[in-house]
Amino acid sequence: MRSEHAPNRRHWDEVTDLHRESPFYDVEGFLGGRCTVGPIEREALNPLLRKNLLHLQCHFGLDTLSLLRLGATKVVGVDFSAKAVEAARALAEKLRLSAWAEFVEADVLDLDLGQKFDRVFTSHGAINWLSDIAAWGRTVARHLAPDGFFYILEAHPTGLVFDLAEDGRLFQKFDYFSKPEPLVLEGVPDYAEPDYIPREPGIGWIWSLADIMGALEAAGLQVSDLREYPFAAWAALPDMVPDESRYYWRRPKGSGPDTPLLFSLKARHR
Repeated sequence: MRSEHAPNRRHWDEVTDLHRESPFYDVEGFLGGRCTVGPIEREALNPLLRKNLLHLQCHFGLDTLSLLRLGATKVVGVDFSAKAVEAARALAEKLRLSAWAEFVEADVLDLDLGQKFDRVFTSHGAINWLSDIAAWGRTVARHLAPDGFFYILEAHPTGLVFDLAEDGRLFQKFDYFSKPEPLVLEGVPDYAEPDYIPREPGIGWIWSLADIMGALEAAGLQVSDLREYPFAAWAALPDMVPDESRYYWRRPKGSGPDTPLLFSLKARHR
């Protein structure tokens, strides 16, 4: 694992057990059959039948295993948190899916599994924890089958720079363009348990859309299907509430002009 990622590994080791017990993740509902992958991702990744899939930064495996349930032939989830990987393996074993689901403890920036996948996937609060977006792009390209595609649904970098003022107005809190120094996320509440402040704060990097698309293109991939959405996958702003789908979070009507909070894109070999 890269040394600059050590604080983030400690952070995710700390919060994994918290997340497993949280209503946000609803593990009991998942064990009972609930799919944790939202309708946008499901539509974009189809068809999954007879496809093998690599899930980068999979946390403790709910989305990875949901994609297996949705028809993927084989799934491999990768995360650098030993606690998360252990929890993912336990879930796969409990659901008797271990023969088709593998979980690997590794830093995705240096990952080389020696195999290709029909689908490579990542989503929701993942790449801001990575120190080198160019190396990330190379990992995606290295594992993508010639006729497969990569898909990401992720927090929009524009949305990540804003916060709410006391009067309810959005204001820009962080720089949009990436800086050499990472942000120390000290005192930031956990997204799944907002009353909890992690002891290990972790550090983050802001990557612009140009950084993300450029990393994939520099690795030999062609980017397409860029889309932006005015909602998030968690309460990215304090006034957000789940919408009727229960997968995405929106600001209340009349709270102000929309800002992009999620984006998605696909990439394929040229």
